[in-house]
Amino acid sequence: MDSQVDARQAVWSRYWSHGAAHSCGGSYGNRYEGALADVWRAAFAALAPGARLLDIATGNGPLPRLLLDFDAGGTSSCDAVDLAALAPAWVGDLAPDQRARVRFHGNQPAETLPFATASFDVVMSQYGLEYTDLARTVPELLRVLKPDGQVHLVLHHAQARPVVLAQAELEHLAWLGRPDGLLDTVAALMPALELAGSEAGRARLAGDAAANAARARFNALQSEATALAAASSCPDVLLETREDLAGILNLTMAHGAAAGRDALSRMRADLDDSALRLSELRQYALDEQRARALCAALAGSAGQGTLALLEDQGQLMGWSIRVARAPAPHV
Repeated sequence: MDSQVDARQAVWSRYWSHGAAHSCGGSYGNRYEGALADVWRAAFAALAPGARLLDIATGNGPLPRLLLDFDAGGTSSCDAVDLAALAPAWVGDLAPDQRARVRFHGNQPAETLPFATASFDVVMSQYGLEYTDLARTVPELLRVLKPDGQVHLVLHHAQARPVVLAQAELEHLAWLGRPDGLLDTVAALMPALELAGSEAGRARLAGDAAANAARARFNALQSEATALAAASSCPDVLLETREDLAGILNLTMAHGAAAGRDALSRMRADLDDSALRLSELRQYALDEQRARALCAALAGSAGQGTLALLEDQGQLMGWSIRVARAPAPHV
């Protein structure tokens, strides 16, 4: 794997290990809902008894989970692959017969699927296939799909709401992490906060020009953050980071600058992970030309492909691709 894929694997492994149900942030609950769920319920309603499904880029498995919800008493089964390491906690809560219907395969690239040819009745993916090397993934997907199988995909649209919001969040992350920005200023405040824990330390701080300058800069940046958040349609990263920084400052006062620096270092790493996920979301979201090309490649000459816009609550949320393949005619 190249360095970008290695970084993606590590970042998403950390993300899923925190227990996120899916990648849509606060847009949905523990399962996909609304128009997204409708896509999958329609796909699952057409399953034949004993159907075998493959979910590519499954994350913590919201699609297999939705399948079990919809077809609780059925006999369908799902293999689920992801480049990241996986251990979805919800699987442990399943009854044994339900648990046996879902198999997760972590650290598994979509470009080299570990399944026999013509293994699956349905191949599906939710906001994941577009991140892969499509020139290699599409032939692999079609190899493991049965000749009369179906493909159901939801993919990021280049102009969709999540992509637009990603740009706003990237700008806020850049503002937070810029040289002498809010994160650097909090780091500069830590020695002063440690001193403030004692009377002698407070006396020293009274004439400390550097500490007073850092405090003044911190207050100015706090005001700037408030203005940025008020003007933004997506202020979450600003608001959440400010709240977390307040906790780090309190930690520093209680336990010293070393503890504060450790916590700030972990925060920086988490924000860097967020920046990679958001930048790749923008990079791999599909414009109409690329979406049509993918639909055509999946359908080939022996199938029918349908490309449609996916909207939810008046917002553009992505592309929907549905492909029904047909066996080659006998000659």
